[in-house]
Amino acid sequence: MYKDLIKNNYIKKTFANNFLILNEKDFLNSKFNFLNLKNYDKSNCYIEIYPDAGGIETQQLVKIFTDFYIKWLQKNFLNVILIYKDIGTYGYKKVLIYLNNYYSFFLIKNESGIHRIIRKNPLLSNDKIQTSYLNIKILPELFEINENFNKKEILIETFKSKGPGGQHVNNTNSAIRITHIPTNIIVSCQSERSQIQNKINALKILNYKILVKKKTDIKKFFNSFNIEKKYIKTYYFDNNLIINHNNNKKYNLNNYFKLNINFLNI
Repeated sequence: MYKDLIKNNYIKKTFANNFLILNEKDFLNSKFNFLNLKNYDKSNCYIEIYPDAGGIETQQLVKIFTDFYIKWLQKNFLNVILIYKDIGTYGYKKVLIYLNNYYSFFLIKNESGIHRIIRKNPLLSNDKIQTSYLNIKILPELFEINENFNKKEILIETFKSKGPGGQHVNNTNSAIRITHIPTNIIVSCQSERSQIQNKINALKILNYKILVKKKTDIKKFFNSFNIEKKYIKTYYFDNNLIINHNNNKKYNLNNYFKLNINFLNI
């Protein structure tokens, strides 16, 4: 529906500038049909970031890329939620972001794949150039999976949060653990002070994990979206250069991470 598309001004402008969809009439005519959108293209989506290859320095990279995506999406008033982060010594081991906007999967699905980073290892004293790889998965929130789980299929438990967060977090049962009995998937969330918010985030994580588990051949699943590529971008930190392999264009790395470049070149 066109009213869903225009709920976010950035998404509205993207469709107007790239596809000349300026109003509901354009939305309904052949201009829009030419895009051949699938049902999942108008979905909310998940962004999962984790190392594909590299040492412990990849934890820093996961955090850098997580901060970049969140700041850029928030800058454009998209509803982005960091629902899971596995904190490591030097950054994050893995993160899961939820983007609660219609057409957000269509907007960023081309980011899905392997991102190659070439730079000097900041954890070493020498100047050796090292190559690291991050896997960034963009998955739609498919309609057949939602938060309305059968109450008989899930077990919800509360427990006291551990780690940083202040006295309130450490002394109340704000953390949530959910077990999905049919699949034996167990998720937990304790990043928020609010038990209600932790429950919402835990259900989102469970939703995502069930989505992945249901697709037994994950490569085939990605290929069905035509977003499985060897490399999406290569980042040359010493040369201040990014190569986008989707369109074979080059960009200034500093401007990119300072949010001055629209990285969503659909």
